[in-house]
Amino acid sequence: MQTVTITLDGREVSGYPGMTILELARESGVNIPTLCHDPHLTPIGACRVCLVEDERTGAMLASCVAPIAAGMVINTNSSRVMDHRKNIVKLMLSSHPDSCLVCDKGNRCELRQIAADMGIGLVEFQRIPQMATIQEVNPFLERDLSKCILCAKCIRACQELVVEGAIDYFQRGFGTRPATWNNVPLENSECTFCGTCVALCPTGALTEREKLYRGTTKTTVETTCPFCGCGCSICLEVKDDYVVRVTPAKDSPVNKGTLCVKGSYGCDFIHSQDRLTKPLVKYNGNFEAVSWEEALGLVAARFKKIKGEYGSSSLAVLGSSKCTNEENYLLQRFARCVLGTNNVDNGSRLYSSASRVGLGSSIGFSGTTNDLDDLEQSEVIMVIGADPVSSAPAAGYAIKRAAKYKGAKLILIDPRRTKLASFAQLWLRPKVGTDVALMNGLAKVILDEGLLDEESIARRTDNFEAFCRNLEMYSLEYVKEITGVPTEEIAMAARLYAKASRAAIVYGTGITQYMTGTEGVKALANLALLTGNSRHGGGGIYALQRENNAQGACDMGTLPDFLPRYQRVADSGARRKFEQRWGVSLPGDRGLTALEIVEQAREGKIKGVYIVGENPALSFPDSGLIAEILASLDFLVVQDMFLTETARLANVVLPAASFAEKEGTFTNFEGRVQKVRKAIEPLGESLPDGEIILRLAERMGAPMPYSSPQQVMEELDELVPLREDVGYAESERRRSIYGGQLLKDFARFCPVEYVPQARTNGDYPFTLLTGVTLFHLGTGSRTSRASRLRKFSSQAFVEIGEFDAEKLGVNHGDKVKVISPVAELTSAVTITDTLPQGTVFMPLSFPDNPVTRLFSISLDPEAKTPSLKACHVRIERIEPNG
Repeated sequence: MQTVTITLDGREVSGYPGMTILELARESGVNIPTLCHDPHLTPIGACRVCLVEDERTGAMLASCVAPIAAGMVINTNSSRVMDHRKNIVKLMLSSHPDSCLVCDKGNRCELRQIAADMGIGLVEFQRIPQMATIQEVNPFLERDLSKCILCAKCIRACQELVVEGAIDYFQRGFGTRPATWNNVPLENSECTFCGTCVALCPTGALTEREKLYRGTTKTTVETTCPFCGCGCSICLEVKDDYVVRVTPAKDSPVNKGTLCVKGSYGCDFIHSQDRLTKPLVKYNGNFEAVSWEEALGLVAARFKKIKGEYGSSSLAVLGSSKCTNEENYLLQRFARCVLGTNNVDNGSRLYSSASRVGLGSSIGFSGTTNDLDDLEQSEVIMVIGADPVSSAPAAGYAIKRAAKYKGAKLILIDPRRTKLASFAQLWLRPKVGTDVALMNGLAKVILDEGLLDEESIARRTDNFEAFCRNLEMYSLEYVKEITGVPTEEIAMAARLYAKASRAAIVYGTGITQYMTGTEGVKALANLALLTGNSRHGGGGIYALQRENNAQGACDMGTLPDFLPRYQRVADSGARRKFEQRWGVSLPGDRGLTALEIVEQAREGKIKGVYIVGENPALSFPDSGLIAEILASLDFLVVQDMFLTETARLANVVLPAASFAEKEGTFTNFEGRVQKVRKAIEPLGESLPDGEIILRLAERMGAPMPYSSPQQVMEELDELVPLREDVGYAESERRRSIYGGQLLKDFARFCPVEYVPQARTNGDYPFTLLTGVTLFHLGTGSRTSRASRLRKFSSQAFVEIGEFDAEKLGVNHGDKVKVISPVAELTSAVTITDTLPQGTVFMPLSFPDNPVTRLFSISLDPEAKTPSLKACHVRIERIEPNG
C-alpha cells in the first residue's frame, strides 16, 4: 500500500492515506493531548485541545480530524501550539465549577490532568456559570452538566457504538447540552443504562449514581465479564480488597469500549450479604457452619459409600456454564476418574445442546463459525429466535452498527417486536414453533430460483439430493399456511439472504429451546450451506449462548458423551489417550444428560448428585417437581456462592468464590478463549471451584496433580492439540472439532421435516413465550443480588398485548394468575404493543416467581434439551381484594 511521509517534531514518519495526524503521532510514540477523541468514535474535533501547527503554512490544525498529506511539517509543541492549547483549556475551566477536590471523578478527570500538565492554575477569564445537576431517579448514573465540556463523547457512544440514540445535543449556543429527546429523565427515554457514556466522559459530568467508593483507585484488574456469552472484557477497580467500580476494557475486540447494564452495574453480587463464607452441613433439617475438613470428609465418605453399595452409575455430576474452563475440566475428570461415571453434564444443556448436535452433525463445529467483526461486515444479517439486544448486548450492538452505518440489510424473524425491528429491512412474524417450516420454505425458494452456490455445494457438501427431495412439499402457499407469513415476504427474505455475497445467521433460544430445536439448527445450517455462507468472512452462523462459559463447559468435556474437545467416550482410541495420562480405566458407555439424571433420581437409580454452580430447582422445567426429586436424593452436594433454591435442598453446601476471586479462562460464543484474572481475595472461607474439586479428589484418595489453571490447559493441549492454538497467556481464537470430525472443507445437508406443535385450546388459550430481560440473566441468582439491578427491576411481570388485555379486562399493574397444565404463578401485568394476539411473554430471571414451574418436562429427542421457550396457559384476573 502507498505510504505518506511527513515531518513530525523534526523527524520523518510515514503513514497510510486517510490516517489523521493524531493517529500517526500516537503510532509514532508522540503524545498529543485530547479530550474529545476516542479510537472507537468518529473524530469531530470538538475540543480543539489536539491542535498542532503545520510549519509550511502556519495553519493550526485539529490533529484528530486533519488527514496527513505528503510534505507536511508538523510541530506538536511549538509556542503557538502551547499558547492556543492553554487558552482553550482555560476557556473550558472558566465555565467549569471549582470543585475538583470534592468531585467524584478525582484524578481520573482528563481535563484536570491536562490542565496540570500545562501548568494551568488560577484562570483569569470571566467565569461563565453553567446549569446545575439534573436529579435522577434511576440507581445507575447521574448527570452534573455544570462539568460538561461538550466533547460529545457520550452522544457519539450512544449513537455510534451502542446505537441507541437516547441522547443528542439539546438547544444551541451557551445553552447547548447533551440531553434526551425533549429533555425527559433518562429512565423515561430509550437509555439502557449501559454505562458506556459514563466510562468515556472525560470529566465529572457523568458519574455513577450509587458510588461504592468516592475517589481514585490504584488497582485495576482486566478480566472477563461473568454474565452473557459475549465475553466482554471489563476492568475491576479495587480498593481495600473490594471491587468498587467496573468499566469496559478499551481494547477488547468483543465489546470495543462498551458494556451493558449488567456488565457495568451488575457485579455488586460479588459483595452481596448473601454470599456463603463457610461450608454448611444439614443436621436434623438445619444447616450448621462447619470446617472445610469436616465438610469434605463427609462428602468423600458418603460418595464412597454410595459408590461401594450401588456402583458408580448411581452417582452424577452437574457442572456449570458459569465456571471457568479449567474448573470444568477438573470436574469432568473428577466424575470420570474419581466417581467412575460419565453421568456428567452442565447447565448449558438447557439451551445450547441443540446447537452442538445440530451444527456438529452438519458443518462439523460445535458452535459459532465466525467472530463479531465478521458479523459487522456482513451484507445481510438474519436474526431468528433471538433478542440479542437483551440477551447478548455486544452482539446486538454489532448488528445495529452493521444495519445503521455499514449498509447491512437486516432480516428479523420473531413473533415479538424487539428493538431490532426498527433496524430491519424485513420483519417476518411466524407463528410460534413454525421456524423449521419457514427455513425449509426459504431454502425451496433459493433452490427453485437458482440462487444457490453450486460450486460450494459440489465441492464441499454431500447429501444434497436427499435434501432437495425433502423440500418438494414446501411451496410458498404451504409454508404460508403453516407459518402465517405472507408468500411475498418469504420469497423476499430468501432472495435477500441468497443474493448477498456475505450473509450471516444469528439465532438463540427461540430456536434451541423447543422439542424440535436440533432440527431447527440443522435447517439454519442447510440455508448457510445452500448459499456458501457457512464459513465466509462476513457471513457464517452465530449461535448465541446464554451464559458466559456455555461454550467452554462443553469444550472441556462436561458432557455425558464426550471427553474434552469432543473426543467421543465411545471411541476407545480417544479414551486410551486420557487413560494413559490419568492412570485410570475410563467408562466407555454414554452417561446421562441433566434431565435424564433427574429422571433416574426419581426412579431411585441415582442416589448421589454433586451440583456445581447451577440451580436446577429454578432453571429446569417443572421446577416444583425437580425440587421434590432433588430433596429425595440419598445425598446432595451443592457448590455455589449463594444459598440458592437448590442449595437449600442439599445435605452439604460448599461456598464457592466469585469470578473476581480466581484465575482461569472463559470461552465466549465466538470460541474466543479469554483470561479471568483474580482481583480480590475470596470472601470468608470460600474457595475457587477448582480448588474445592482438587481438595475433594484428594480426600477421596485420588489426588489430581495440578497447581495452577495453566497446568490444566497445558495438559489438554498435549492430549488434544488444536489447529489454531496460540498459547495460554494470550486471548485466543480456538476451534474444537465436533466428535473428531474434520468438516472444514466438507459438510453435510441434513433434511428436516416440520413437526406440528400442540395448539392452544379453550382451557389454555394463550401461548406463553419466555426469554430474558436486559437487567437480569439466567435464574437471577446473581443479578437479583446486584443491588442496583434489583432496585431498577425487582418484580416479575407478564406482558400482555393491548387487544388481549382489553378482552381480559386487565390494566397495567393488575395482578393475574398465569396457569398452565402443570402449575400456576401470580404476576403483575405489563401492557405492550409488541406481541401478536393470543401470545403473552414472561422473563425467566426472577427467583421469587420462576416461570419454569409452568413447563412440563419434554425433551428434544437428539439433544435432550428441555422445551422451555413456549407453553400454553390461561390468564385469570385477580380481583384487588381477592
